[in-house]
Amino acid sequence: MTPGSGGDIDAVSLDVGGVLVVPDHGVLAHHLAAAGVDFDRSVFAEGHYRAMAEVDRCRSVPEVFTDYNTGFAHAVGVPPAQVEDACAVLLRELIPALWSQPLPGARESTRRLADAGVRLAVTSNSDGSVADLLARHEIAQVGQGPGVRVDCVTDSGVVGVAKPHRAMFEATTAGLGLPPERICHIGDSATYDADGAAAAGMRAVHVDPLGLCPDAGHRHVASLAAFVDALLG
Repeated sequence: MTPGSGGDIDAVSLDVGGVLVVPDHGVLAHHLAAAGVDFDRSVFAEGHYRAMAEVDRCRSVPEVFTDYNTGFAHAVGVPPAQVEDACAVLLRELIPALWSQPLPGARESTRRLADAGVRLAVTSNSDGSVADLLARHEIAQVGQGPGVRVDCVTDSGVVGVAKPHRAMFEATTAGLGLPPERICHIGDSATYDADGAAAAGMRAVHVDPLGLCPDAGHRHVASLAAFVDALLG
């Protein structure tokens, strides 16, 4: 896939969690430790993707993070006897504002896309605050600013439905003013992102660095940076 002539893409729709950012590792470690929970912080990055794989396996309802919390706790080595305590901490602390730790290469990759003339949008399940969060952390904003410029931000808290609902992707399509087949959506969930985008007529790419997704029906990449390398060379 390369931007430009017929059959290729003109825009990329970006999921936020797992593509641009992950929950702040330091804050999570602080609260888990304060609750007396044992864990291995060195695998927190891996833990996010294992947690998302559990969400996909369970076909979890969007924004119900029970399966994510359980998957994360197991992935970061929480002892079985402490999983319930860990999940209680995550349920309390894992709020949208905590998703603020940029993934390695994410800022540079979005900038590369913009500099190459690829139009950008954000399509995220959140609580209405994702545009402000991305702008405050200088990751992205609509219009000019210190982050990368995007044409629109589609937030489930504003739209009133969540991915994989077709309306989320249709809102992004409308915001970009492009037909869906000219847009590629990239996200960290097979269910919310890849399946939802494909059903809406977009190209779909799944960020799956650990190779956990068994679905051969969509493309997998290790990271946004790997996707941009493949797209732009």
